Amino acid sequence: MMANGIRFFQLGKLGRMITTQSARKNPAPKVSPHENRNTDELISPQQNLGGYPGLLKLASDVRANTLKGGSMSNERFLPNDKLEELATRESVLLALGETIIEQEKHEELVTWVLESGKRLFLILVLLTRDSVEQLSWIECLKNDGINDGALPLGFPGIEPYYGYSLVAQAESSQVFHSFKHWEDNDLILFKVYQWMFLAPVFGADAKFRHQLRNEQPLPLLNLTKRSAKKGILGEILEGEIHPAHISSQCLSALGEINPGLQGIPVSIKMVQPSDNLHPFFDIDNGRFKARHATISSRLIKPIAAYKKHDEEFVIFRWVDDSNFCD
Repeated sequence: MMANGIRFFQLGKLGRMITTQSARKNPAPKVSPHENRNTDELISPQQNLGGYPGLLKLASDVRANTLKGGSMSNERFLPNDKLEELATRESVLLALGETIIEQEKHEELVTWVLESGKRLFLILVLLTRDSVEQLSWIECLKNDGINDGALPLGFPGIEPYYGYSLVAQAESSQVFHSFKHWEDNDLILFKVYQWMFLAPVFGADAKFRHQLRNEQPLPLLNLTKRSAKKGILGEILEGEIHPAHISSQCLSALGEINPGLQGIPVSIKMVQPSDNLHPFFDIDNGRFKARHATISSRLIKPIAAYKKHDEEFVIFRWVDDSNFCD
């Protein structure tokens, strides 16, 4: 299984390697997304020797707009504002024009993508290779009930392949059989690529504490380790949150309303039992519970808390830029 923080150039190399191996094993695609086509059309429904210049250009633009985030700066994510810029009515129409989907269905699919499937659309775009496109599967995925709200998807790794939603609120019995004809390499890359579109929005839905999956990237940039002068905080990270990944309510509370912000300065504290932080601060709701010289609303503005890799963190800002770090 591929490492969570794998870089794009590594993915590209892996994609080519797996594709080559798959081609040796299965020289032709298993089946078209549209199984009712005649035999001649089924010979190579997703292949075009002339290539897919529009799809490849859009895939390149997606890659160019991803950022490296996380504590080790090795987690790639596409900021939500770039998602809106890349998945537009015009770009979706142009992309569908290079698929085998009938033109009379394009308008309906464009509407669905813009309303419910921008992430799914761009994941399929990223699966485009020189002479093979996978965007034609989007109609099958849509008809199977898959949309952005179902992401991330898990796959059991046994044939016939199927997908299932990893979202906590999703019905545990809901499975998506539209993946049953997919090749191994496309499933692997889908599983990896999806995480780049799933960086959390801190403060969304008035939620303070976020439970993140290990593969989920963090929209935290330029992180560096610092030591707090006030002992209870110990070692912390300082960096920035991408402004497209913090709720408008949080931005307003922080006094950050400049739409041109490149990043919002924050500090991140890893919560450890030895910190004795819990008597003074509730990480479930971001509220202060008792008086403390440092852990107080006089000095700190809590933004969010998250748990990942069984470790808990609190994101905050120093009030009035009062920084107690060395």
